Amino acid sequence: MAGGFAELDPVRHGGAALRGFLNIASEWKLTEAEQTQILGIREPAVFEDLRIRIQAHEPVPIAEMVIIRIGAVLSIYASLGTQLPPDRMPGWLRSPNLALEDHTPLSVMTTGRLEDLDRVARYLLNARS
Repeated sequence: MAGGFAELDPVRHGGAALRGFLNIASEWKLTEAEQTQILGIREPAVFEDLRIRIQAHEPVPIAEMVIIRIGAVLSIYASLGTQLPPDRMPGWLRSPNLALEDHTPLSVMTTGRLEDLDRVARYLLNARS
């Protein structure tokens, strides 16, 4: 354990992380394209394979960068959960936001860049404090 954090195990942590992400994506009404962009998965067939294996409860190794991206989504979800009821989250994600240069949070999150996921997460964390 370095720096207080356990090392990521792509199989052990990946499956649980992806299951959590898929639940959030469903709640947020994300399209498959939006999901793959957020996760940084370029090939839809790869995403579909992962999703099928997760639903079948098979062990699934997930790339560390995908797990890190899911962590950013979890941060966004947790922050939104303190500010909005679940049924209003999809609308917030799709509404222009002045703090994000009048872009929607979802359009920022789906650029494919981890920095942009972090940008939305930081914005929400700062809004909470």
